[in-house]
Amino acid sequence: MRQTVQMLSEEYGMSRNAINHMVSRHRNKISPTFESKPILPAMNPKKTTEEATEKLLQENRELRHRLEQAKLKIESYEIMGDILQESYGIDLLKKSAAKQSPDSKNDTQR
Repeated sequence: MRQTVQMLSEEYGMSRNAINHMVSRHRNKISPTFESKPILPAMNPKKTTEEATEKLLQENRELRHRLEQAKLKIESYEIMGDILQESYGIDLLKKSAAKQSPDSKNDTQR
């Protein structure tokens, strides 16, 4: 199947002028490039952009999931703290902020 210059331009992400120039050089046999090794197609910018977008969307979904998990974990710790406060009178927030005195360290080691 023969492709038009426009089709080649879209497929390889090159200008139509560049493709026309390459075809002219090939027809005139000025450049041996076409005979010695094929030219690798250029990256299609649209495809590359779509892949990058999909990768970013996937990363965004994963990060949102991790954020929700972290929020649930914090909420569960807060609930446990409330239960300890109501059932046993232990205030975890107050205890974690308070510093132990040197005397209390000696009492616990005996």
